[in-house]
Amino acid sequence: MSENTPQNPYEPNAGGATPPPSDGPTPPNPAGPTPPPGPAQPPVYGGASQPPGYGGPAVPYGTQPASPFQVGEALRFAWDRFKGNWLFWVLFVLLLIVVFGIFNGSTIAEYSDRVNDAADSQTSAGVGMGMGIWTGVSLGSGSLGLIGFLILSVLSALGINAGLREVSGEKATWGNLFKVSSYGKILLTALLLLVANVIGACLCGLGSIALAIFAPFTYHHVVDKDLGAWTAFTSSFRLVGKNFGPVFLLELALLGINILGSIPCGLGLFITAPLSIVAMAFAFRRITGGPVAAGPAAA
Repeated sequence: MSENTPQNPYEPNAGGATPPPSDGPTPPNPAGPTPPPGPAQPPVYGGASQPPGYGGPAVPYGTQPASPFQVGEALRFAWDRFKGNWLFWVLFVLLLIVVFGIFNGSTIAEYSDRVNDAADSQTSAGVGMGMGIWTGVSLGSGSLGLIGFLILSVLSALGINAGLREVSGEKATWGNLFKVSSYGKILLTALLLLVANVIGACLCGLGSIALAIFAPFTYHHVVDKDLGAWTAFTSSFRLVGKNFGPVFLLELALLGINILGSIPCGLGLFITAPLSIVAMAFAFRRITGGPVAAGPAAA
């Protein structure tokens, strides 16, 4: 090597400085520090790898702020979910109608009248089967009528459970329909609503109207937040009172579409009842800050 050739300072035995030890400090990343992971997002509709916990939440409450909603937004979201899972919802409404017919003592020949009676009962109780309030259903008298009322109340709460799962982004199925935290609380809530409706009917029907307006989220609180019957009942009143405008407009809209759905021999209820269930579940999650799956209907 000539004398004019510069020596590599990191070449061994070159007479220059020795290279830095291998355990020395790591050079800084030119791309900058790695950002911390963001908050978990709700799963895409139908794509959850693990089903959410009982009641439907995919992420804990408080991760999304409570926000108002628009009637059209809730209905578009519900329609989008219905289209993606229409067979389940049609069969679920059919189950409700069959159970109602069994405990109402009707025959197959009276199917049309039975469906219309069920529709009239639901619209008088609020905004259709999606409300989860079966206080207007007439199932006869005695213990058989009470048993029928309780079974329909449980099915109504299970429908709300399915609606909440749809809102979370999980596709409602027969496998997760019955996954609720406490059937005992649902039954106690049904009895409380029955007593409240009887008292309300004694007040010239004004109490029943108040129940239809202010108590639609009673079962939602039981299923989604595992609250007791009385706490869920009073929480629904407070929640509607704080969000009266959008909730009342949604109730009126759902009441209207359920009335229209009951006109053609009740066949329209196979669509309007699921829309009511999912739309009310969407409204409940939005005004309580619960998880709502991202999608074209929620945009």
